[in-house]
Amino acid sequence: MNTPRRKKPALTVRGAIEHDGRFLFLEAADASSRTPGEPWFFLPGGHVEHGETLTEALTRELSEETGLVVETVAPLFVREFIANRHLRLSPEMPPDHHVIALIFLCRFQGTLKPNVEVPFNLDGTTIVRGYRWLTPKELAHADLRPPQLREALAGALSEQPQFDFWPEE
Repeated sequence: MNTPRRKKPALTVRGAIEHDGRFLFLEAADASSRTPGEPWFFLPGGHVEHGETLTEALTRELSEETGLVVETVAPLFVREFIANRHLRLSPEMPPDHHVIALIFLCRFQGTLKPNVEVPFNLDGTTIVRGYRWLTPKELAHADLRPPQLREALAGALSEQPQFDFWPEE
């Protein structure tokens, strides 16, 4: 007798990529926007594949989504996302979506390429309109997902992250 497999939360990594005091975000817009027609922002990243370390997955995902090769500085925080518990859920988000996201501070050293083309279906969605480097002043007023990013990123630039992480030896 085949017993159906129970769904489990997925493990994901996201990168808060810093360059010259600004952070890179994916820009999206849909019916869940705080202000109709205005964008909301989230960090690039994605799922950890079996056999990948967290930093390997982060490097791969950030390269796939942004084309950037970054330096991973430190883990910042952990976020649990259970879709059906959100009031402003994107219509493209499956209601049974449940992920544990590890958000890492990353730095990009190099020259930014203008007009980076956004791949179709980026991050599993068609609502992404582009990339945007947000300044601390813009972060203060932006519709961020999750909203706690505002405070976490301000602290990331002003102090050494206090998250212990023991990578594979």
